[in-house]
Amino acid sequence: MGKKGLQAQAQDILQRERQVAIALQQCLSSFEAADMHAATLQQVLTSLDELFLLVIVGEFNSGKSALINALLRAPVLAEGVTPTTAKITKVRYGVQSRQIQLDQETVEQLYPADFLRNISIVDTPGINAVLREHERITSDFIPRSDLILLVISADRSFTESERKFLEGMRRWGKKVMIVLNKADLLRTAADLAKVTNFIEDNCKRLLGFQPEIFPVSVLQAQQSHSAIGHEAIRLWESSRIGALEDYLFRKLDEGERARLKLLSPLGVMQKLMAETHSALEQRARLLAEDERTVQAIEGNLQQYRKEMEQNFGHRLGEIENIVLEMGQRGDRFFDDTLRLSRVLDLIRADKIRQQFEETVVGDSAGRIDAMVRDLTDWLTDQEQKFRQYMLEYMDRRRKDSSIRDEQMVGSINRQFDFSRNTLLRAVFDKANELVRSYDRQEEAAIYSKDLQKAVVQALLVGAGGLTLGTVGAATAAAIGFTFLDVSGITAGVVAVVLGIFIIPARKASAKHKFDEKMQELRQRLHNLMNEQFQKELNSSVQRVYDALAPYIRFVRTEQERVVGIRQQLVPLDAEVVKLRGEIETM
Repeated sequence: MGKKGLQAQAQDILQRERQVAIALQQCLSSFEAADMHAATLQQVLTSLDELFLLVIVGEFNSGKSALINALLRAPVLAEGVTPTTAKITKVRYGVQSRQIQLDQETVEQLYPADFLRNISIVDTPGINAVLREHERITSDFIPRSDLILLVISADRSFTESERKFLEGMRRWGKKVMIVLNKADLLRTAADLAKVTNFIEDNCKRLLGFQPEIFPVSVLQAQQSHSAIGHEAIRLWESSRIGALEDYLFRKLDEGERARLKLLSPLGVMQKLMAETHSALEQRARLLAEDERTVQAIEGNLQQYRKEMEQNFGHRLGEIENIVLEMGQRGDRFFDDTLRLSRVLDLIRADKIRQQFEETVVGDSAGRIDAMVRDLTDWLTDQEQKFRQYMLEYMDRRRKDSSIRDEQMVGSINRQFDFSRNTLLRAVFDKANELVRSYDRQEEAAIYSKDLQKAVVQALLVGAGGLTLGTVGAATAAAIGFTFLDVSGITAGVVAVVLGIFIIPARKASAKHKFDEKMQELRQRLHNLMNEQFQKELNSSVQRVYDALAPYIRFVRTEQERVVGIRQQLVPLDAEVVKLRGEIETM
């Protein structure tokens, strides 16, 4: 492929890289730290339109500035400054040598060296600088680089900071070359080979490839500039700077520089996607645990409701049996009372009413009263137990989550972690508040009042139109306001049947009417009490759901977010791999 063909191919790849970067930026826009990712991507894409960027890194006092001066053949940059005064210096072509302050951390040095027409050089603070801010500046500048020269001093080769730096470069996918400065301190070829082999072995292990290493003596190169004749030539050759220059300014031709520049943003995007995949994986694991927590509580809520409804059905059946027994006693009462032989007794309504209350009603009111009170005690106990269970469950979940977060390795977004733990804590606090604020006596009184009201309402309505006319306004008022007062419920039950004590033409008709009223009473009692129970049960369950709701919404929303971002990353991953393959075969 000719030069024009390569240029066309490079332009096509460049355009596709821009499209991938824009799509990646949109994909990560719903992810926390999106602004940081967007800034990095924009920075890298902007650099594609700039000159090839050679970034010089290394520990403080390893000879970075001196190396650049040796390449420029002039003392352009200050050497030997302390880390506290060091800045990032961009060296680019200029007709005259002068310095421009770009911002607080960056200066631009212009200099008329021919190779700067194609390459810009960046001198960075030491990767082991005292100030952490300098390390941040250096690491932030790395994504823009097209080629990195790591300057290592022969008298302290491969330090911990250099090892960490190389590990970081593996994630960025950058091409790294190593300049072994102060090689003149290694007296023999064997000593030099020992050091270079040591560096190569570590680079293979950390970067996965064998780096190019250029042993040089910047000191001898500088001395050659002031020496004369053969001594100048000897010093220059001994410095081995020529081999480095040959690579940077001749072997690294236009095509190779274009290839490295096109590969540079792919490495950045792959790093961002790898970090995002890792964060999503950690997030998905945590959300899976959160989902199990939600399902466990929802499952227990369903079981709680089911058991409560089953138990209530049994208890309500016992109350209905009391009404059924009254009906059975009423049938016998009719058989014994509505007889012609007792016609004179039937005329005495007060006596018949007293006999009815003693024989049919009996202690039914007191039994219903006791059962309703027992029912309210059961309701309050069960709700309190469930609230305590939820509190203890969420407390364990919260503590387990804290321990796991402390043990978590890798980068999971802090905002997500903070939001999640905050919600877990909020649910625990809400559950704790529900438990602490639960006044058993007060709740039992409310339950009792509501259920008693349901019983009396059933009696009043079950009595039909006969109640007020037969029992009287005073008794009805008493029933309405005292609820389960024994005399009130007695009056209510009596009201159901008193209307039939006008001697009927036929006993069968009277008994049939009585049975209808008792059946109506049982059904009404069942409906009203069940309705009241469901209302109280729903309120109890709803209070738990209200405490869980923000946590549940967060978990479900984050799960959808994780799935959505993963689906968007799949084609972007594939496109980056495809682009890398095309670039490497250019």
